[in-house]
Amino acid sequence: PRPRNAFIIFRCEYSRRHARDPSDPSDRSSRCDKTLSKRAGEEWRRLSAAEREQYKLLAEQEKVTHALQNPDYRFKP
Repeated sequence: PRPRNAFIIFRCEYSRRHARDPSDPSDRSSRCDKTLSKRAGEEWRRLSAAEREQYKLLAEQEKVTHALQNPDYRFKP
């Protein structure tokens, strides 16, 4: 698979923070993937440039690591 971009890294982190706890029967929220993605997108757009830069740096690090681990990788859509 391709390395994750800045938004995908943010989305994964957002999901971990806001996902429904399946072991908690009192958590009856409707936090499905579609809703989480929509809210993550809204929050991403509200982030400052400095906050987004943190995720861009993580994405760049992941890209470098991916390139080292997969030197022959070429994206093929």
